[in-house]
Amino acid sequence: MNAEKTGALIKQLRTNRNMTQAQLAELVNVSDKAVSKWERGDGCPDITILPKLAEVLGVEMESLVEGAIPKTQDVSGMHIKDYNFRQPDVYPRHMQKDILMMGEEIRKKINKAFTAIMNERCEIALFGVDQMVNIEFLRSVPATCFFYDFDFQNNGFCVELDPELGKMLLKQDAEKFPSITEFDLEVLKSWFMKEFAAAFAEEVAVNTDGSIDADRFSIDRARSCANTNSANQEEMHMMLLLSFKCSVNGTDRFLNLQMSAGLLEDMSLAGFFKDGYSSRMKFQLLSNVKDRAEPDNVFVEFGRFRPENVNLSHGQILVMDKKETEGLNVVYKDRVIHSGKTIVADEHMGVEVLESHQLDEITYDEDDYLSVRLGSTSLTDEQVSALHQGSYIILDQIAGEPLQIVRSGKTVATGDIVIADGLFAIRVLESK
Repeated sequence: MNAEKTGALIKQLRTNRNMTQAQLAELVNVSDKAVSKWERGDGCPDITILPKLAEVLGVEMESLVEGAIPKTQDVSGMHIKDYNFRQPDVYPRHMQKDILMMGEEIRKKINKAFTAIMNERCEIALFGVDQMVNIEFLRSVPATCFFYDFDFQNNGFCVELDPELGKMLLKQDAEKFPSITEFDLEVLKSWFMKEFAAAFAEEVAVNTDGSIDADRFSIDRARSCANTNSANQEEMHMMLLLSFKCSVNGTDRFLNLQMSAGLLEDMSLAGFFKDGYSSRMKFQLLSNVKDRAEPDNVFVEFGRFRPENVNLSHGQILVMDKKETEGLNVVYKDRVIHSGKTIVADEHMGVEVLESHQLDEITYDEDDYLSVRLGSTSLTDEQVSALHQGSYIILDQIAGEPLQIVRSGKTVATGDIVIADGLFAIRVLESK
């Protein structure tokens, strides 16, 4: 086992899953110092730990031993996350990248401002951006926190600070003074949140030529509270969350910026997002006639069904016999060879192979059938043979785009996946 290669692979797989060293250490029952040692290449995991480590990281033991993963599973540099059809992605990758770039500029400004206010070093790092529904965020934050609502319900935003971070900024001992008082909220608002809101406003103004009213970023507009119980947010609405990790006196805690769907739409219409999210323009890449790309031969499907008397009119909902908890079918040469859990890799749909052995193969020999597809890709025979538990199959389907309804190999309609009594279903959007 090559310690450096194995360590680099462990770090790559851990970061792909948004896990800290401490979280991985807890899952495999070792110290975080042991994980750090592995990732530095200063030592290798004990052979007794490898099975659990492989399970947690979603790879075969052989991949850890060799320090490499099969090509079909190589997702270096890609952001991987599970996909929930009940909460489909709304904001494409390019929007999130623009928000990250803005976040870096905000980080620089508040790092300087917070340090000056405290008269001691405050290290602030950009942690990441993610899209989620409001209720997901509200459930994830501490029950008690420093919470500032800049009229979120009316195209505004919210800022949330971990309670210990707020106490450290106020130079209070959180153990001695655990409760958050009205005085604490107002001091933090008048000093630190004022700087944060100003930095956010400046970045939005620069990227929208000042066309968004600066009043919505005014600190006078912020409503403060010691928890999120009075947030009054529409629970299932999507938003983007920009997170910063703040280090004060060697302790890391989080500061979050929660941007409402209305604010994001206003920013988009004002030209903030460089790829024109709200322009509704559709782009299609042309293939050069000299290209000899192989046709797609691997399909990920919800199933194949009898086509008789199926109504494909707009709005029709077709309920399938696959439960939302079941893996989708990976089909190759008209055989179901694996099942897969739905994921998103950057903006592309994909699956993570669930089992380490091939299924008792289901062979499709029907000439006439109806299929609902998550997407497809082209793999060589060698790549297909290398698929195993934890392998990723990245598809050419963009997350959030309508899926194909296929009849006998030809696309006949498109639709959106919905859930009906725990079963996958597709709502027909357009018939071809």
